[in-house]
Amino acid sequence: MTDETIEKFFCNECKRNTRHFIRAEYKTDEHDYRSGTDLISRYLVAECCGCENIALIRKTHFSENVDHFQDPSTGAVYQEMLWDEEIYPPVTYRASPTWFDDLPDDTLRAISAEIYKSLQSGSHYLATFGSRTLIDRLIVLTVGDKGNFPKGLQALQDEGKLSLHEREILNPVVDAGNAAAHRGWAPTKEQIAVILDTVEGLIHRLLVLPKLAEELEEAVPSRGGGAKVKAGKPVVTVNDKIDAAPNDLRAIYDELAGMLRGLGDDVTVHPQKHYMAFRRNRNFASVQIYNQKRVVRVYLNLDPDTVELDSAMMRDVRQIGHFGTGDLEITIKSKKDIEKVSTWIEASYHAS
Repeated sequence: MTDETIEKFFCNECKRNTRHFIRAEYKTDEHDYRSGTDLISRYLVAECCGCENIALIRKTHFSENVDHFQDPSTGAVYQEMLWDEEIYPPVTYRASPTWFDDLPDDTLRAISAEIYKSLQSGSHYLATFGSRTLIDRLIVLTVGDKGNFPKGLQALQDEGKLSLHEREILNPVVDAGNAAAHRGWAPTKEQIAVILDTVEGLIHRLLVLPKLAEELEEAVPSRGGGAKVKAGKPVVTVNDKIDAAPNDLRAIYDELAGMLRGLGDDVTVHPQKHYMAFRRNRNFASVQIYNQKRVVRVYLNLDPDTVELDSAMMRDVRQIGHFGTGDLEITIKSKKDIEKVSTWIEASYHAS
């Protein structure tokens, strides 16, 4: 193409309709001789003039899909071709929350990811069902499985995690899920935005903020100056926290990390934002370090029902949100604690 052609499309990066350069185009025209109709298809490679994001676009026009309008000044009637448009990657009219990756529960992350995929294809039914499922999972993580949905909501309210005002706001969202499931009702794009704003706001307050506040506590130097915080460098990742750890806590972490690596030549280490993942075929230990509390926590890939839990250092976290993977939480305060739980650490390695 010698001259640069510009057309308007939705840009997934700019989140609005923007001008796009057409970098490449392929066009087909199929004629049906029996009906006398045509189907025109345009396949485009388009680049946003602003952010330079690249998209693949398919525009199709059926010859009978036209609109008519009249010029008010001349009375002349004109015909406009109407085009259907598909964009890949699919249009993301609603971006996932900035705290999406901070959700301290794999199941919540998976459900949320599927909701946003359904929105890209315009599946508002699925997004509404998924929003209801998010509330179900939130109930289990915060107050446990209460047997049914109404009892779970009441437990949230009874334990002070849901105010009366919030319950009144949440009720229409619950009703929307019921209507979609039982009465074939699908919300508009604007209504699904209200549903997700409500559900995500509750999840953020009950699950994400407490964990991020705990991370913030670790980043703030203690009044006694216990943890060594490097000037000018915020402690925001697990590697930062390891670097800033007091000598005695760092020694405990190094001992544990050495033991985990020494379990086999197939062990690999994958630093995440909030934890260090030790992996075989899958994660068998997710390790976090808490400088202010002077503890190391490790989450193991074991069924807590198969372990005789020591309440002083072990916890079943199947229904408790946390960063990392694993249903058994172990809190380590000394090198001797590592020796105490070495059997369970090895069992998690072999199970993974």
